[in-house]
Amino acid sequence: MSMLSSKTLPALLIAVAALSACGKKEAQQAAPTQAAQPQAGTSAQAVPAVALKSVDELLSDARKAESENLTVSPEGTNAVELYLLVLAQDPKNDRAINALIDLFPLGATQAEREISDRNVDEAERVIALLDRANPDSYTVKTLQSKLAAARAQMQREEDRRLAQEAEAERRTAAAANPEPEPAQPVAAATRPAATTTAPPEATPTPATPEPEPEPAQPVLPSRDAVLVRTVRPGYPPKAARARQEGWVEVQFTVGADGKVGDAKVVRGEPNRVFDREAIRAVEQWEFQPAIRDGQPASMVMTRRIEFKLGG
Repeated sequence: MSMLSSKTLPALLIAVAALSACGKKEAQQAAPTQAAQPQAGTSAQAVPAVALKSVDELLSDARKAESENLTVSPEGTNAVELYLLVLAQDPKNDRAINALIDLFPLGATQAEREISDRNVDEAERVIALLDRANPDSYTVKTLQSKLAAARAQMQREEDRRLAQEAEAERRTAAAANPEPEPAQPVAAATRPAATTTAPPEATPTPATPEPEPEPAQPVLPSRDAVLVRTVRPGYPPKAARARQEGWVEVQFTVGADGKVGDAKVVRGEPNRVFDREAIRAVEQWEFQPAIRDGQPASMVMTRRIEFKLGG
């Protein structure tokens, strides 16, 4: 210290103070950045847990929902939505595809019930879900038409109710505040009363009765055919010896009596190996026939049949 001059010492003290101030400022600037980091973790936690599940986990959840008859409700955890999430990750997943085919008629029945009970918002949600499972389906288009008719009928009834309430309020106000009768003139005492012929009383015009409300149009049930009996196809001996596996997609008509007809192969893999056994099995299946406007009707369906060794 003896070697430092009186001029040098104050300069060093000023430099140390400046460095200390800079260090505090940098620490204060760094603190908000560290405090803001948990926000990123918070937004990551907002992702729905179901969206982070694997295909196997989603399939397990879907089968559980199906066993509990949670076909299309509640929203977000029903079987149809879970199988659709499976297809979003694995578009060719046979389990999800076949399950959606089987669950579609049950979902359509639920939509019909919601329309009949006038739960139009829930019916709209279920129909939108069925449209995702089977786009451009005749059943979906029919349900959409019935939902629109139900909404229109409910609106007409609401308009009629409001009109009746307004008329009732008008009549109540008129009864509470009747118009005053005009004053009768007093005849002069010195003038004899003139004899006049009273005009005939006007016959009051009868009030036009309000029209009776239109009866609600009954919503006739409609649904697709429902499989009630299946027959497992035989395994071709030649394919079994060759350890071949594959599938066949069969198109067929379910008649109004529930019987299968006009069965034909649309495609298969490998080609023509399993066709005969698939057709033979499908022709023995039995269905509850499709319903269109309350009447049994025929409909065309397509099913994929799997051929797996030991399956």
